Amino acid sequence: MGYETKCRARVDNGSGKIRDAESTVLLETDELIVRGEARVRIPRSSITKLASRAGVLTITAPPNVVALRLGEGAAAKWKKKLEERPKRLIDKLDVKPEARVWLLGVDEETLVSQLAERTEHIARGRSASKCDVVFVGVESEKELDRVARALDATNDAGAIWVIHRKGPSGVADTTIFARAKTLGLVYTKVARVSDTHTAEKLVRPLASRASARRE
Repeated sequence: MGYETKCRARVDNGSGKIRDAESTVLLETDELIVRGEARVRIPRSSITKLASRAGVLTITAPPNVVALRLGEGAAAKWKKKLEERPKRLIDKLDVKPEARVWLLGVDEETLVSQLAERTEHIARGRSASKCDVVFVGVESEKELDRVARALDATNDAGAIWVIHRKGPSGVADTTIFARAKTLGLVYTKVARVSDTHTAEKLVRPLASRASARRE
């Protein structure tokens, strides 16, 4: 999940036209996004300098220089976050080495590539069993039936990641949560998968797991 705040942003793109406006600022895995009249998208890989002074965080990513008026504490916090190495997708999705994984209707290139580096136990067929993680692709509400299939395929502490398109053309997260509730699942986390897709993590509640019932 991204880091988000509202603040005054000043954007100088080197053209001589400087924009200064109240903005929504979002820090994603791969980019810094300023929304509003001073809008700009800065790939984190393009940032060459960060400076925090008097509550203003200045981000240099040629040709852009962005100044965010965040306040003393927030400016230091955002500077630290920007200095951190972004988490890889596979780590955001909590996939452990040699985990048993099932890809159900999912072919996202970055995810598939990083999974192959992490584990050899990847199923791609119509069914699977005893999985630690199941990734479910959902492009329409009728494909939500896949969540029940994923539940049958996971072990007691297994996780289901429902990957869906962002925005109004995709299946709403509230619709996913409603289906999860009917299956006795709870939502625990969201993660950005790509520019177009996001994922919701569903698990069995601790109290309903067999391990908890044996204690």
